[in-house]
Amino acid sequence: MVTQVAATSPGMVALQKTGFMKSLVNELWTVLECGTDDRPVFTPKTWPVDPIDRTAHKSLISLLNMLSSFPAVYEILADQPLPTKQSYSFREMPNMIIELIDRLIFVDTETKIHSLFNYEQSHIFGLRLLSVLISCLDTFLLLETQYKFQEMLLSCQEANTLDDSGEIIIDMLSVERNYILVKSYLIGGATERSIPPRHIVQKHPFQVPENPFPFPMFSSYPVPREYTPNIAGRSAMKQENDLSRHLSETKSAKADLSWLAKTRKVFCSVLTTKPEQAKGNVLQDFLDRILPVISHIEEESAFPLIAYSGTESALKGYHLTRVQQLGVKLAVRYGVHLKLLTSSPDATENLTQLLKQCGYFLHQQRKAVDSNLRLLQGDYAGFDWFASTIFLMMNGNVDRSWNFLYYFSTLVASGYLWIPRLHSSVHLPPALTSSGIPPLFSSMGHNVELVLQAEVPEVYSAFKMSGYTVSQIVQHWLCQCFWNYLEWLDITHYICVCIIMGIDYQVYLCVAVLKFMKEDILLHMQHQDLVLFLKEEPIRHFRVGEHLEFMQQLEKKFRKTILPDMRKISKP
Repeated sequence: MVTQVAATSPGMVALQKTGFMKSLVNELWTVLECGTDDRPVFTPKTWPVDPIDRTAHKSLISLLNMLSSFPAVYEILADQPLPTKQSYSFREMPNMIIELIDRLIFVDTETKIHSLFNYEQSHIFGLRLLSVLISCLDTFLLLETQYKFQEMLLSCQEANTLDDSGEIIIDMLSVERNYILVKSYLIGGATERSIPPRHIVQKHPFQVPENPFPFPMFSSYPVPREYTPNIAGRSAMKQENDLSRHLSETKSAKADLSWLAKTRKVFCSVLTTKPEQAKGNVLQDFLDRILPVISHIEEESAFPLIAYSGTESALKGYHLTRVQQLGVKLAVRYGVHLKLLTSSPDATENLTQLLKQCGYFLHQQRKAVDSNLRLLQGDYAGFDWFASTIFLMMNGNVDRSWNFLYYFSTLVASGYLWIPRLHSSVHLPPALTSSGIPPLFSSMGHNVELVLQAEVPEVYSAFKMSGYTVSQIVQHWLCQCFWNYLEWLDITHYICVCIIMGIDYQVYLCVAVLKFMKEDILLHMQHQDLVLFLKEEPIRHFRVGEHLEFMQQLEKKFRKTILPDMRKISKP
C-alpha cells in the first residue's frame, strides 16, 4: 500500500510530511554505517564479502520501491542542490533523500570519503541505487542536468589510474562506475547496446584470470565502440510485402470502416508471420493512412482538434528545458545508432523544432492548477518520449511527424500513449488534473492489474508478496515507450497495435509481457530483488507479433470492461 502511494506526487508529499521518508533514510544509514543496534558507533563494523549485505539489501529494496516513479522523484529532488559541506562529523546522519545522495553517490572528495566508516561498501550501495534510479530515463535526465553525475563518475575513473601506464585500476567501484557510464550513455534493447558486467570475470574460483575484466574502461565520452554493436541500415531497395501491397492497391479506394477492417486484418497477418517486414516506410504510410479513418470514429475521437497558434515568432520565445535538451541529444544518438537518422546536427535541430511545436500546442490546452505540487507548476517536467519515437519512425521528417501528432491528439489513444498530452489539461476533470495523477496510472495501471489477476494469478501474487506493484513497472515502461526494454522494431509495433487495434491493447500487451516474464518474475520474487530485475534488465526475446494471438484472446474476454473504462478519460 505504501509503495502504491509513493508512486504519485501527492503520495510522496504525504509520506514526507508524516516523517516516513526520514525514518527510511535514517534506518538505511544505520544499517550501512552504524550497526544493528540503531546507535551511532565510532569504530567500523566488520563487513561481509558481498557488495551489498543482506541486511542492507532490504533497505535498498524499500528505498527503490519509494523512488520507482519519476513524479515521486521529481517532487523531492527538483531544483534541490546537493547539500555538500566542507566537513562532516561521524555523528551526522542524513534525514532526506538529497542528503543520502550527497553522502553515498557523490563521494567525490576526501572529506566525504573519510566521513564514511565503510567507504567502499557504502559508496557501492549508492552507485547501485543510482543505477536503478536512472533506469527511468526521465529520472536520468533530471539527475544529470541537476547534478552532472556522469562528469563526476568520469573524473573518479580518471583519478583511479596507475601512475606509470595510466590504465584504470580494476576494482569493485571502477567496474560499477563503468557499468553506469555505459548504461546512461547508450539507448537500446538487449541487442542494440552492449552493457558491461558489474563483476570480474572468473572462470575458476581459485585461479586468478589473466584478464579479469575484458571490457574497455574509459574516462571520457563517447563510450568505446565495443559497447555499440553494429546495426544493419535501411535497405535502399523497396521491398514488397502484403501490407505495403495492400496500401498501394487501395490508395485510390475510399478509406472507410470496411477498408480499416481489411487493413487491420492484413497488418495482424504480417505481424504474426513476417514481423521484420513491418517497418520503415511501410509503417509510415500505414500510420498516415489509418489516422484519418480512426479520427472519424466517434468513440475514438475523445478530444476536439484545437487550432494551433504557434507562429514562428512565438516558437522563438518558447524554450526547451535543460531536461528536454539533454533528452534530444539522447534520442538523436539512438536514432543515428539505429541508422534511422543520418546527420546529428540536422536531426538535433529538427527534433528540437518538433518538441517546441508540441510543447507550444499542448501549452495552449493547459490550465493553471492551484496546487503546491512541483509537478504541476509548469509544463510537463519530463521528456516527450512518444513524440521522439514518432520522429524516429518518420526518419526525422519534422512536417510528417508534426502532422501525425497534431491529428493524433484528438484520439483517446493519445491520452495513454502520449504522456505529456494530458498534463494539467483542460480536457481532464478538475479533480483529476489537480491530483497530479496521470490517467496512465489511475486507469491503465488498474486495468492491467485486473486482467493480470484473472489471467496470470501467479505473477499478480508475486508482485503482492514482493512489495512492488504492477502499476509502477507498467507506468515506468509506458512513460518511456519501452525505450531500453524492447528492441526498436517491437517499440514501433507496440505503437501501431495500440492505434489500429484499440487502446485497450496497451493493457493486453502489458499483460502479455508480464506473462512472458513469468518464470523470471517468480524467481526474482524469491530472491527478493524483483524491482532490481524489472527496472535494470531489458525484456529479452519478446516479440509483439508472437503474442498478438494471446492479446486477441484477451480482447474477446475483457474489451467490454476495459475499453469503455479507458474511453471515459475526459469524463468526471
